[in-house]
Order: sequence, then structure tokens, then C-alpha cells
Amino acid sequence: MAKVKSAERTFRLVELIASHREGLTFSQLQASLAIPRSSAHSLIQEFLNNDYLLYVADNKKYYAGLALIKVAANCIESTDLIRDLRLLTTFLSKKLGKTTHAAILDATQVIYLAKAHAQEDLSLMRNIGNHLPAHCTAVGKVLLSQFSDEHITHLYGDTPMEKMTVNSIGTLAVLLAELKQVRQQGYALDQREANERAACLALPLYAAGGKMIAAFSVTVLAYEWESLPIEDVLRVMRESRVMVR
Repeated sequence: MAKVKSAERTFRLVELIASHREGLTFSQLQASLAIPRSSAHSLIQEFLNNDYLLYVADNKKYYAGLALIKVAANCIESTDLIRDLRLLTTFLSKKLGKTTHAAILDATQVIYLAKAHAQEDLSLMRNIGNHLPAHCTAVGKVLLSQFSDEHITHLYGDTPMEKMTVNSIGTLAVLLAELKQVRQQGYALDQREANERAACLALPLYAAGGKMIAAFSVTVLAYEWESLPIEDVLRVMRESRVMVR
């Protein structure tokens, strides 16, 4: 089936704006879209006219406009999975008195869809929809564990792994060994790998057909880890999975 160029460019522009909260210049947008300057100008102007883009003259950057933000918000509010993940994270946070998260996988990144924080918020996620490297997080390791070593090797290729702390996984070999352990034990850990002050424990969430669709985690202060009753926390987490249908 032949591609509709205008539709493809529109989708690509939405994806670019959504994934760059810091904004993008015209040159950056044109280069990423890989289209002629005149075509990029027309497309961007159409987005501006309909409030799907906002242009800030001070730094000459384009950001998500009010119309695009409303569409995104409506999609989030109408998605059963996100509603269920919010209920799950809220319940767990109140039950355990800890910060909780839920996320999905996007290639080698995790996208956070829900969060509930305790009195001391250890979360790196200030906004729902934020991304983090999957290999640095407990939820990310759980989500990556559903794939074969061959798939993971292809996914990461020769790209250097970003290290968020000195404890972050830095090589493919170490990641593969860690994922093997995750598959064996059924859960994943992040011990000061994304945040020097925090440790996380994560479990997978499955659809009715058995496909892994998301992962959720409990976050504690790093110094609390040794005294954390892991089996008790895991029991509460496993019991709470019924909240996601």
C-alpha cells in the first residue's frame, strides 16, 4: 500500500514534538522530518494555525500547543490501562507507604504512565510520560526480560549504554546476565542504578492472553533496602495485580 506523504509527515511531527519537551527549532524539525524547507514551513504553519504547536520567539523553538496537549490528555483519561495503573500505584503507595510507578516499554526506554508518591518522593519522574533508559530501572529490566537474548542484542546493537549513576549497567553482557536472573526469579531490582538515593523492586503486568503489557515498582530509600521485607512487599504487589485487567 502506498504511503500518504502528508499523513506520514504529520505523524512524524507529532512524535517529534511529543518526545522533545525542551522544544525544537525550525532547523531541527526540518532535519528530523527530512523534507524540503518549504514543505516543513507549510506543515508547521498549519500546526500553528490550529494551536497544535506553540512558537516561542525568545529562543526560536516550537513546543506542543494547547490543542495537542488536550488531545494527549483526553487519550490518557480515556485509556483503561492507564486508569488501572493509576489505581494500582495509588493503592500500593497507601498500603506500603512508598513511592510507586508503572511503565511501558518503548524500544530501549521506559515510559512512565502512572505514579503515586509517599511523603518523601524519591521519583525521578516529575511528569507522566517521561522516559528513562530501560536498563537503569527495575521496571525496564522486567519489560526487557520478556525478549530473547538475540532480540535484546539486536535492540541495543553497538549503541553505548547510558549510565545514570556509577551503579548503572554499562555493557550488554551484564544486561543479558541480569535479565536471565529476572526471568528466573520473576521480578527485577534497581539498586542505586537510576537514582543514587533509591532502590526499586518491580513486577510485570500481563494482559488476559498472557502478554506482558507493563511493569510496576515500589521505590525505597537505598539505606532502607537491607531491612526491607522483600517477600512481604512482593506478596502485596502480586495480590494487587488483579487491579489491572
